[in-house]
Amino acid sequence: MNTELILIASNIITGIAAWAVGKRRSNAETDNQVLRNLELSIGLYKNIIDDLKIEIHELNIKVEELQKRVEQLMNENRKLKKHNNL
Repeated sequence: MNTELILIASNIITGIAAWAVGKRRSNAETDNQVLRNLELSIGLYKNIIDDLKIEIHELNIKVEELQKRVEQLMNENRKLKKHNNL
């Protein structure tokens, strides 16, 4: 009877220890997967941000060109109004 109790107790202790180790390992693997997913997300968003920076730069150049053109047209308009008023 004593040996059976020791055997049952050792099996229970072994099972609990295995569960605890398995739980730790499972948590570690889950954490690693979360980190990998975050790294992938960060890389994806970095690419999107870089693309948007390029697009913003190109749009700023376009805006500057359009502002210059508007200024030219306003000057031309002033000259024409002046010429018509004479």
